[in-house]
Amino acid sequence: MATIAVIGATGRTGRALVERALELGHEVTAVARRPETLGPRHARLIPHAADVLRPGDLAGTLPGHDAVVSAIGSTGRGPTTVYSAGTAAVAAAMGACRRLVVVSSAGLETPPGAGPATWLAGRLLHHVMRHPYADMLRMERLLAGTDLDWTAVRPTGLTDAPATGRPRVSIGATERVGNRTSRAELAAFILDHLDDPATYRTAVAVSS
Repeated sequence: MATIAVIGATGRTGRALVERALELGHEVTAVARRPETLGPRHARLIPHAADVLRPGDLAGTLPGHDAVVSAIGSTGRGPTTVYSAGTAAVAAAMGACRRLVVVSSAGLETPPGAGPATWLAGRLLHHVMRHPYADMLRMERLLAGTDLDWTAVRPTGLTDAPATGRPRVSIGATERVGNRTSRAELAAFILDHLDDPATYRTAVAVSS
């Protein structure tokens, strides 16, 4: 089993990651501004209060883990730096830990060969979400400049539906996947591919 740090552990995606990791027998450090809201304690769960945008909060927290998974994100559609600045802080605090997975969005790019309806829907979504998407792109470019074994997982529209156990995946995010992704499916995919070199240093599109 692995030791995993989940950043943004109290968001809906972060909670799904924590729950799935514990189900798989991993040891989890749950990093959030208010980790106590995760609920009942678990023998393999270590809550850690930190704000990724506050200098020094992550110092000494991430070294010693086998992997770090970041589910940080903005809460609105306005200008934000939480993805890029938060990920920069995480990367700087990892020490000898080299494996970093971040949750991004499939909306960043429309795959080649997409039909007119998909292309139009993608452009409209990109306009509505232009500020968060711009910061996600900054985040992915930042990762590309590191020497980490990083993966930017790009789910489509997130839901709270159960996992199907049959995710649609495009390594390199070059092919169209489905329109919706359950958080449970996303969490399962991330944790099942922590040690998959095929997913290192690239974006991966995922859907249910």
